[in-house]
Amino acid sequence: MTTLVNLYHGNINPCESERLNNNPEYQKLLALTEKAQEKLQASLSEEQRQLLDNYIINSDELSIVINEAIFKEGFSLAIRIMIEIQQ
Repeated sequence: MTTLVNLYHGNINPCESERLNNNPEYQKLLALTEKAQEKLQASLSEEQRQLLDNYIINSDELSIVINEAIFKEGFSLAIRIMIEIQQ
């Protein structure tokens, strides 16, 4: 199968990068973030926990929007480079 066919059939998901999952720095920062979040949530009132949960949800959604825009820009740049090479 070609890359395009694999992408169409869901065999390739750019959001699930093995490079990222196997990155020790990423894993370390993820663990530190999760630990800090757990400690913070344990120290908050119910209302404060709800505010924190809303903040985390909104922050995650913002990250998705940003990463999607960066992915699109990177893809567009790659296409422009390929076009220039062909000329």
